[in-house]
Amino acid sequence: MKHALLWIESGRRYSVEELVFWQGQQTLAEVAARIDTIVLGPHASAAFPLELKPFIAAELSLRKQCDFSDCITASLGRAWAQADAHTVYIENPVSRLVLDANRAPPERPMDGLREFYRRMARQRAGEAVSFAGVDAVRPVTFAGEAVLLEPDSEAQWLALGQAMSDAAARTVAVYRAACEAVLQAVLAQRPADAALRVISLHDTMNTKMRADGAIVMERAPEDRLPNWANLGNRGDDQGDAVGEPVTLAGSELRRIAQAWGATLGLSAEAQRRELLLNHPYKGAYETLHFGARLRALGQPAVGALQLEFRREALLGPAALARLQAPGEDWPAPDETHIGAIAAALAQAGQALRSCAGRG
Repeated sequence: MKHALLWIESGRRYSVEELVFWQGQQTLAEVAARIDTIVLGPHASAAFPLELKPFIAAELSLRKQCDFSDCITASLGRAWAQADAHTVYIENPVSRLVLDANRAPPERPMDGLREFYRRMARQRAGEAVSFAGVDAVRPVTFAGEAVLLEPDSEAQWLALGQAMSDAAARTVAVYRAACEAVLQAVLAQRPADAALRVISLHDTMNTKMRADGAIVMERAPEDRLPNWANLGNRGDDQGDAVGEPVTLAGSELRRIAQAWGATLGLSAEAQRRELLLNHPYKGAYETLHFGARLRALGQPAVGALQLEFRREALLGPAALARLQAPGEDWPAPDETHIGAIAAALAQAGQALRSCAGRG
């Protein structure tokens, strides 16, 4: 059975207000002073704008579409904001296919896409290549499956470029504007010595998809996440600076990891195995961008980090078993399981605030 892909209706333009979630019925201006955690969901949606349908590979399945995104973070981000009055969550409404919000904004996205296809052709010919710097628009899944068809004429390139540009203006640009608006509102009202962390929220699996849809092909050991999550601040495995400034003080990163580990039920020994710092991910564009912005405040408890959950931990056993079997579907989020994780993160936030208060 072919499962329908996820689409955003033609011409849909989002507003900043639609993309921001917090607890209660007050306005953002009324709650901004209490916020100490801003969670960003740059890859939270798997949906494609309907205008791109002529350019999407016909063999793409719903499972491939969702595996290409970090769509479970949408449920987690919303649940986290609902569980913790001090957290606000901002959600990108569109797939990374349109323009990856966790990459530096390119001046000419289509030039990068053309170069991506050129490098991909060299890779398929046996050459070792990197896609770094040209993957703001990524046309294939991480298992190499086609998502976006390569145009075969200049007319098609122009049509694709226009559709992508229009879609980005209605979605990714609004998400980025929402991130800036929320940060400005919080900075304007926060107490001068209060903690503030901007968290770029992601998830990925330790396996890639097989041709039959089963997500069981193990990644290389150096690319695998620990059982729970990776916290990145651009530092070393202790969170301390090495060769470049960190985006959040190492001492604060360790404090956050310890608080999350405790409320997730991990022993001190298990935390060292299951919540790793800067491995395998140190933090990408959002972490660098907001880390640099917040570094200017000169406060160790203020900064940015990338939080990469192992998707298996968020799925729950039933959904995981389903994705490890052949198929084209994608299971609905286990909201009870996600809610329990969000509650643990909220509890950790309270513990962090209590410790800061005693200090």
